[in-house]
Amino acid sequence: FWRELQTALGCVPTPTSPRVGRLPVMAAEQPSIKERCIDWAIGLAKHGSAWWMPFLFLGVSCANALTGGVFIWCLGVLQATLFPVVVLSNGKLGLVLGPVVLTVAVAIGAVFYLKLMQTQGAEALLESTGAKGSKWLETAQGWAENYGVLGLLALKVSPVPIPTAVIVVTGVVAKISDTKIMAVIVISRWVQLTLGAIGLQYITEEKTLEEYLREQFKGEKPASAEPERKADQPDKKKD
Repeated sequence: FWRELQTALGCVPTPTSPRVGRLPVMAAEQPSIKERCIDWAIGLAKHGSAWWMPFLFLGVSCANALTGGVFIWCLGVLQATLFPVVVLSNGKLGLVLGPVVLTVAVAIGAVFYLKLMQTQGAEALLESTGAKGSKWLETAQGWAENYGVLGLLALKVSPVPIPTAVIVVTGVVAKISDTKIMAVIVISRWVQLTLGAIGLQYITEEKTLEEYLREQFKGEKPASAEPERKADQPDKKKD
């Protein structure tokens, strides 16, 4: 009975000492939530061209934007995985669809942060998004105060990712209008994503979507096709 119960629970009996007896030990380590999210997104790759996929991508991206990246280990991973799924599964349409969906989500997050700051102030916004006291905040404020809109734009397109909440707070503190803040966030994000989508389709021409996802997010390199190519080539040494 105990052996059947331990097997059902995924445990195996391990002897320790005659006095202690046998203790159940987990047969295998459970995958982390991040790994589960990646596996789930890879499983959805076959539905990349389905009509509901952009809506799923939009929902995940909005949730990630509205939570300020707090759940980046889950929502951020799903967003990063679903973006190439949408881009690579829809041909030329994916070059427009993927960037537009993610830009809309970023715009929704920016509007939410602007409204939150107007009602509760900068301190409440920074605390709710976990950006209070971050190293980005001081740098961002200096750039925005010294260079205005151009400084805000430089921060948004910089290689170092700066949360949207920090950009919003920085722009408001620097007395930049809401319209200009939204324009900087939306336009810069759309340009970045469009260039990224074009590059993504270019570098994955000789790979399947699943191969790219497994290589990029799980570190699994696709099997080399060189042995098969050599086997197919005729022996040139023979006359």
